[in-house]
Amino acid sequence: MYRYARSKAIVTLAIVGTILILPLSARQESAKGNWMAEYVELRRTARTLRGMGDAARAGTTQVSLIQPRIVGGTPATASDNPFQVGLLMKTQKDNFKAQFCGGTLIGASVVVTAAHCSDFVTSTQVQVLAGTRKLDGTGARHDVTSINIHESWNPDTFDNDVAVWRLSTPVKAATFATLAPADPVAGVQLLATGWGTLTQGGSRPVDLMKVQVPVVDLTNCNDANSYNGAITAQMFCAGLDAGGKDTCQGDSGGPLTGGAANAVLNGIVSWGRGCAQPNFFGVYTKVANPAIRQFIEKHAK
Repeated sequence: MYRYARSKAIVTLAIVGTILILPLSARQESAKGNWMAEYVELRRTARTLRGMGDAARAGTTQVSLIQPRIVGGTPATASDNPFQVGLLMKTQKDNFKAQFCGGTLIGASVVVTAAHCSDFVTSTQVQVLAGTRKLDGTGARHDVTSINIHESWNPDTFDNDVAVWRLSTPVKAATFATLAPADPVAGVQLLATGWGTLTQGGSRPVDLMKVQVPVVDLTNCNDANSYNGAITAQMFCAGLDAGGKDTCQGDSGGPLTGGAANAVLNGIVSWGRGCAQPNFFGVYTKVANPAIRQFIEKHAK
């Protein structure tokens, strides 16, 4: 278990005997005035710490764990994951400051995102931003009528990290993603998008960013020099052995897509140790897994 506390100056996380304290200056800029962004950032860090031994935790700095950004990417065009949406803190009227996670439209009123972006809020506390590539005030905010979280979601392991949000009003003239019918093949390049910060401790982009990453063989991702057995049947990895390209906290819940015109939702940004580190790939919820796909289909009706 972990304990979360906030103040004007620091955010503290106590987990398995380790205290992680983040000064305000070390947190992403969007977190100022946005406790939802802080919480998502910290619980992903907690997930990483839970999977590390005491010796590894003792030698790990906060910045090696918390690097919330699309790494090695470029600005997304209108055709790159056009179904990408932003999850917003409703009381924060500035879209740039309000955004705390991403999501994917699979229907005019249906958004797929991560459970770790969803299980600590109510539908009245959040909105969904659609119809824009920028956090500049453009696009439309939609209220949320319900948040459905996978019944087997495990916040300790991040297994079954998926949720479905329903909107009070449909998104007009939208493009929708389709759900992957089969597991992604190792080596295939997939497309991730998000509004996470670009450099460690740096500013966040107004523009949606994109990066292409290859699917990683399960044996490689689960071996002793990577996640050492932590990757379940409901997860898969994507990234480079050498690092350099990745998604991370600021991109949580967003899409990882492939297929024709990258219109097929293969993964949901879930967790990972740091970002773009050698041998520590991005971990994604596997949409094609029957337990995940059936849950999405049930709540998308």
